[in-house]
Amino acid sequence: MNLSEIGEFGLIRRIRATLPHPHEPVILGIGDDAAAIRQKSGYLTIITSDMFLEGIHFDYSLSDSYQIGSKALLVNISDIAAMGGRPTSVLISVGLPESISTEDFDGIFNGLKESARRYGISIVGGDTCRSESGLILSIALLGEVEEGIMVLRSGAKKGDAIFVTGTLGDSAMGLELLKKRVRGQGSGVRTLIERHLFPNPRVEEGEVIAKNKWATSMIDISDGLTSDLCHICDESGAGARIYKERIPISPELKEASALFKTDPLSYALRGGEDYELLFTVSEDKVEDVMKAEIAGRPLATMIGEIVEGERTIIDRDGNKNYLVPSGYDHFASYLISK
Repeated sequence: MNLSEIGEFGLIRRIRATLPHPHEPVILGIGDDAAAIRQKSGYLTIITSDMFLEGIHFDYSLSDSYQIGSKALLVNISDIAAMGGRPTSVLISVGLPESISTEDFDGIFNGLKESARRYGISIVGGDTCRSESGLILSIALLGEVEEGIMVLRSGAKKGDAIFVTGTLGDSAMGLELLKKRVRGQGSGVRTLIERHLFPNPRVEEGEVIAKNKWATSMIDISDGLTSDLCHICDESGAGARIYKERIPISPELKEASALFKTDPLSYALRGGEDYELLFTVSEDKVEDVMKAEIAGRPLATMIGEIVEGERTIIDRDGNKNYLVPSGYDHFASYLISK
């Protein structure tokens, strides 16, 4: 059945019927002209928004409907995590091609609902309309963070250490494996593909970092390490020095890179969509961060330090190259690299 057969209001009724009753801080969810949310004393409301466009952010030949819906919300959750916050409620607006089936829409919405359920998020409203240019998902996600602990991009200072959670480059390799139709060939391949299709926003890590006041600045890695580190430097008026051998790269990425005869470091530096946290730490708190663990694994890896002026990456022989922002630019037809 196509959505055109049930109409806009039939679609809204279909959505509403499947949603659980909203929880605090939501007072009023779907069904009225607007939702209502109680402002919690001692907390700030933080808001992020992203669009997810067919042909730009996803390709139906590489992802199914459930994966598309799930990822659309997960990448927004990562933005809340990068501020040290916790997501609470979301508005989801959709532009739908007239030919889309109810089965495809249900897959998209089931992905959105499952991501919302995992992170305790209430779906409180949105909008539906027809799209003449493919599927459009627009997410407006609200979160909360205690006053006085929110982490910005702009606080890095000379002498701060640079840390990153998890491993880098896995998502970019996962996308390459999907494009090359390399699937089902061992757990390593599946892991990399999963890292691309289902990001793991670091909400718990972000909260721990913020509550302990460890970070002087923080950002999530959506555009790639080089681009996002340069964002911190731009906002903080600082430079940075990172070390090639310290950048965390997974065994799965190394194995896949050997298969393709490529350099795993290139994926880690420029690949993007890892949604790990990149943050800076003052010298007096570095030891605390080095000792910290989440679920029995190290919280983060130290990869460099904030300096004045230059932005460089150094190899084990001391050779120095300048950091150049590298990643996808929506308003250019090329990858910015050097």
